[in-house]
Amino acid sequence: MKLYGRKIASGTAEGDVIIEPGAVSFLGGVDPEEGVVVDSSNQISGQSIAGKVFAFSSGKGSTVGSYVLYRMKKSGTSPAAIINERAETIVATGAIISGIPMIDSIDISLLRNCDRVTVNADEGYVEIPGLRFRDAITVIIRKKDRVLILKRSDKVGSCRGKWGGVSGHIEKGDSNLEERAMKEVEEETKMKVRIIRAGEPILARDRSVIWRIHPFLAETEDENPVIDWEHSKYRWIHPSEVYDFNTVPKLDAVMRNLGIL
Repeated sequence: MKLYGRKIASGTAEGDVIIEPGAVSFLGGVDPEEGVVVDSSNQISGQSIAGKVFAFSSGKGSTVGSYVLYRMKKSGTSPAAIINERAETIVATGAIISGIPMIDSIDISLLRNCDRVTVNADEGYVEIPGLRFRDAITVIIRKKDRVLILKRSDKVGSCRGKWGGVSGHIEKGDSNLEERAMKEVEEETKMKVRIIRAGEPILARDRSVIWRIHPFLAETEDENPVIDWEHSKYRWIHPSEVYDFNTVPKLDAVMRNLGIL
């Protein structure tokens, strides 16, 4: 499976992924002699990025960081390739002058540490063997200022024990996604709802599957859902409380996409 982004520095490389969710400064944040991240504010502090495909949100710090990256390349301690969500000048310049393939506009939350990937910056993609796409519906049901979340049971195939909205796979032949959303609500809650908004698709990863989630916002006057075997509990919460729960991937992003968070 391929994730497409934007070429920053040309070239191709293959290697194991190492992920830093935050921004990285190569000047003072990385030991160029060892290729080890030393900035204690980074989650991967103490780990080596030498020879790895280094995925991080963006660069930061002094422009000298470009030359630190070049020094690492000459010393054999540089990453094999760089993946950013948003490239900035310091790291981009360092990658270009060092000949390190670099790509941005990639959602690094779709990667996992030790994924074996190929970065083809010339064609603008990251290839992750073994992953597959699937499409799903997620419906957020709102009653006044509260939304319904449901805890997935131990009988479902994915995200057991996590909280989410009403959800279901999109099957072949499902040409009307709103009708599919209404069907899932009926099957999983028995509630009467009205679909008021559809959001843009969101990508989220669960193990070897990248889900393309199609979000819908529905309103109801019902108070008590009748949940089916897919769920063990339900709660009505304020959208801002979503961070207090162990949720399915990207549930907060779904709510933001629908304009309720």
